[in-house]
Amino acid sequence: MVMSFGKNVEKSYTYNILENSQIKPLARTDQIKDLGILLDERLSFRDHINDKINKAFWMLGIIKRNFKHLTIQSFTMLYKNTVRSHLDYCSSVWSPYIKKDIEALEKVQKELPRFCHN
Repeated sequence: MVMSFGKNVEKSYTYNILENSQIKPLARTDQIKDLGILLDERLSFRDHINDKINKAFWMLGIIKRNFKHLTIQSFTMLYKNTVRSHLDYCSSVWSPYIKKDIEALEKVQKELPRFCHN
C-alpha cells in the first residue's frame, strides 16, 4: 500500500506476520469467515446468504430423504432445529436489505408447505 502525503512525499506500507521465526507478507484475501459469517472486501453478505441458502436446502433434502413418514409436528420441530437455525444465525448482523437476497431467503421458507404434503 502506498500513501502520499503533501506534494512529493510517499510512504509505502507492508503488513507482515511472524511465522516459524520468519517474517512473511500478509496475504490478501477476497473474503474472510469470522464467527461463522462470510465478509467480502466490500462488506457485502451475498456470499454468506448464498451459503446459508445452500445449507438450508441441503438440510431440507436430508429431512425429505430420511424422514418420509413424519407427522406435521415432528417435521416442524425438525425444520425449526435444522433448517431455520441456519437461516436465523446472526441475521441481525447480515440482515438482508436487497430485494434479491430477501426473495432468495424466502424461497427456502416457501418450500416448507411442499415438503409437508409429500
